[in-house]
Amino acid sequence: MSTDLPPPVYPLGALEAPERRLPGDHLTPGDAALLAMLRAALQAIAPDWEALRVAVAGAQGLRQRCDRVVLILYQASEQRLMVVRSGGGGLYEALEQALKALKRHPRIGAFAVADQERCRIQLDIIAQPPVPCDIREIGMSRSGALHFEIGLDGLVLERDGKRIYVLPGDAYVHSYMSMKQLRRRLTRLYGNDVLDACSFARFTSESYISFGDRWVRLWRGHPLNGSLTRARLVEATELAVDHILRNQQADGRFLYYYNAALDSRRDHEHPNRDPDRNPFYNIVRHSGGILTGLYHARLTGSDRALEPMRRAIDYLLAQTRAYQTRDGREAHYIYYNRKGKLGGSGVGLYALAEHRRLTGDRYYDEAARRLANHIAEQITDSGEFIYYKVYLDKEVTEADNGDYFSFYYPGEALCGLAGYSLYILEDDVEKARLLAAVHRALRFLIVERPRTRASEYRALPSDAWLMMAIMEFWDEPAFRRDLYRDFVFTDADAMVRQMYTVDDAPYPDYAGAFFYEFGEYPYADGARAEGLMAAFTLAHKVGDKARMTLYGRALRLLAWATMHLVNTPESIYFAANPDVALGGIRFKYTRQWFRIDTIQHVCAFYLKMMLDGRVALSDVTAASNEESAT
Repeated sequence: MSTDLPPPVYPLGALEAPERRLPGDHLTPGDAALLAMLRAALQAIAPDWEALRVAVAGAQGLRQRCDRVVLILYQASEQRLMVVRSGGGGLYEALEQALKALKRHPRIGAFAVADQERCRIQLDIIAQPPVPCDIREIGMSRSGALHFEIGLDGLVLERDGKRIYVLPGDAYVHSYMSMKQLRRRLTRLYGNDVLDACSFARFTSESYISFGDRWVRLWRGHPLNGSLTRARLVEATELAVDHILRNQQADGRFLYYYNAALDSRRDHEHPNRDPDRNPFYNIVRHSGGILTGLYHARLTGSDRALEPMRRAIDYLLAQTRAYQTRDGREAHYIYYNRKGKLGGSGVGLYALAEHRRLTGDRYYDEAARRLANHIAEQITDSGEFIYYKVYLDKEVTEADNGDYFSFYYPGEALCGLAGYSLYILEDDVEKARLLAAVHRALRFLIVERPRTRASEYRALPSDAWLMMAIMEFWDEPAFRRDLYRDFVFTDADAMVRQMYTVDDAPYPDYAGAFFYEFGEYPYADGARAEGLMAAFTLAHKVGDKARMTLYGRALRLLAWATMHLVNTPESIYFAANPDVALGGIRFKYTRQWFRIDTIQHVCAFYLKMMLDGRVALSDVTAASNEESAT
């Protein structure tokens, strides 16, 4: 494999950087000096308070006047330690009181305050006094003064003269993203009567976390997202692939699910499955993990992921069941959890084709042929796929197929057939037979399915696998049809329309993420990112420069948005088990769980941006959109 990157085909223009910036995002050397003084004060028997006063005055990147400050210590082996203190309006006075409270706390001895790697310090500066609110009236869906933005607004609960602070960034630390989840957490922690027995007030804060010898500005609990660069894409993909390889089991399976807030592998969608004795696993997403490792190998030229991906392929193929098609062909389908999912066989075949494309190794060709025979057998005369070969060990027939509908499995199956046709299949007669069935399937999916399954469609398109399949099939001359091209472009155009921009985002970090209804919480979606990337690549193939520009700019902003999901060393300050959390790519901005597929889609998106040579990233930076306020 070559280690040289292909030259850029068509560079994407830079997004204009917004002029307005968030308060406190211009940190100075004096701010780092204050951090050092805080650590020294926590260690000293008799802190030099005058030296601290001088250090605070020199911290010109921080707000000097405030209502109160919050200091928190994080250490992987310990429950965090938090104090809140006021100081008559000055930052120094509030910090002095907070430091004194920390130093006399009975648990302070458990924290290695001198070790900047083990013990990290969070500083929140609350500028204005909290404002009373009605916990039952405020919410994410309310407008004006009643709007409460999870991750940016905090709460003070007061009962019997005692105050409890829920910081804005606690949504990120404790993994909640809705008012319902917040209220449920408060009830669990403070009693069923907490919503009625407490008075509530709301506030905002400027938040910082230590990293080494410097502060990192937090926004919604996550480190402030800087400019998009090639170096950041490389770092994110390396962290993700390292995570995948580090946590892969000996039999080839990946770490399927992890919740960094709870240090738990218990899947919230399958809460009754014990993660040690009976863990849930999804074979479709397993194949996605294989694709990620293979894309990485093709980009970097490194073979470090190849042997682990072959183990994953061997695990996949160990799950096959054999049968004969109606015309006597040998076929295999992937069988797992008592189901034979079309998508499992489809993404599995796509991974085998990518392995062949990458290595030229024919070792898996026969397995690929049998999977392809099965997928083609699942295409009915009408063009509709049969979505399961078996479901809970019951054979699924065409007559009852409608009860097992899947929106995504057909696109996954067609991706598999596209890869097989392009990189493995060499028999022209067999190819003609296979592609005739694919044409039937595409016509059904593009023409018939929107009519028969209209309820499955929403304003924001979601069939990224089908977009990818058509982009792949475009290299077969017989598939260069307007119907197929227009489907991809129509969905991509809709994705761009349903994307927050720098100018209209309700909050700066919404920019680049998708929405169904404008104003709702952002969807920084890696799967749709792969679909939009496929549309960009197809636009390049057909020479549509206007769409290359349109999609290219959207892709850069989407790449910036998805960076909020990447677990970097800076961002996992709260994690009880940083070794597992590092490199995960989360589902939502303030949710701390991730699966192999949430890693796969975002990582694969980044790799494709670099891999295909379509994007010149080395000399262009995108907007740092948290610097914009709308």
